[in-house]
Amino acid sequence: MMPYDLLIILLLSFVVSAVSMPLIIKFSDKNGFHDYIDDRKVHSGKISRLGGLGIFLGFGSAFIYLLIFDFAVQFNVVLFIIAMVVAFLTGFLDDLFHIRAWHKLILQLLCGLVVAYAGLRIQKITILEDVTIYFGIFSYVATMLWVSGFMNAINMLDGLDGLASGIVMIASISLGIIGWLEGTLVVTYLAIALIGAIVGFLIFNFPPAKIFMGDGGAYFLGFIYAVVPLIGIKKTASIIIFLIPLVLLLVPLVDMVTVMKKRFSGGYHVFLADRSHIHHRLLHIGFTNKGILLVLYLYSIVLGAFAILMIHLRPFHSFILMVLLICLTLLAFYTISVAEQEIERLEKNSEKNNSPEK
Repeated sequence: MMPYDLLIILLLSFVVSAVSMPLIIKFSDKNGFHDYIDDRKVHSGKISRLGGLGIFLGFGSAFIYLLIFDFAVQFNVVLFIIAMVVAFLTGFLDDLFHIRAWHKLILQLLCGLVVAYAGLRIQKITILEDVTIYFGIFSYVATMLWVSGFMNAINMLDGLDGLASGIVMIASISLGIIGWLEGTLVVTYLAIALIGAIVGFLIFNFPPAKIFMGDGGAYFLGFIYAVVPLIGIKKTASIIIFLIPLVLLLVPLVDMVTVMKKRFSGGYHVFLADRSHIHHRLLHIGFTNKGILLVLYLYSIVLGAFAILMIHLRPFHSFILMVLLICLTLLAFYTISVAEQEIERLEKNSEKNNSPEK
């Protein structure tokens, strides 16, 4: 394939995604497939929750183009497509009919298992030149957890117009650049296809949103983002291959862990929807919707720059950089927590001062 194929892939996925959005909106309006409004939502009005279908169609059209023009891969394409379709349908059917949380988790783990059988399982990680960890039979479990983890991270992040799609787009740009620099063009082509599909959706999802991606879009984006870096395993099992995608999505991953920890310690179901996510917390301390996007987009760009830097570092140095970035991210979350506590204190004092005297 030639470099101009990148432009064709980008335009194809973008056009199919963008053209399908108005049609999906009309279909949703006609059949009542709108996002539900409750206490944790930050929008009002009837908005379609089926935007993931357009993202899926956009990426799928570009993927078909790649297959037609001798897209050379070293994994089982049929199994990959099956896993991709199941990942999308798991969320899409939930958008239409609702599926129990544990049913969705089983299907997510199944997607990871199919990916492993497709030849993209995490078999080993080389930490140092002479230190390699072999997973053996647990390679299937590691792959299942890797895939389901990213699917849930993106889904949990999807609570604000343009947030999840924008962050995954920025992370995919970085992945595409890294794939190009490393000579893993399969990664670059798939990243470009994903970027085009996301941009076609983001036009209609940027605040004020006209359509949401729903669970179908969130699970699909999480699945593709999780699987694309695994293609690099065919070239090297260096720990950097695994650190880079973690760095690129550090904010949603840390957010997922902190939210699940808070729910578990409070005795709630870990998949219970609430307003404890990073975007809800930033709204609470005074950020606007677009202000949140600006902050998290810029943070994602900075993380993308560090991820690109990591491919030029030794594995041990990359690991140290990863630890420092995690510490900085945790510090940012701690700062938000302190601001929330101060706001709550001021609100309580205000209510106390304004209450009628007995």
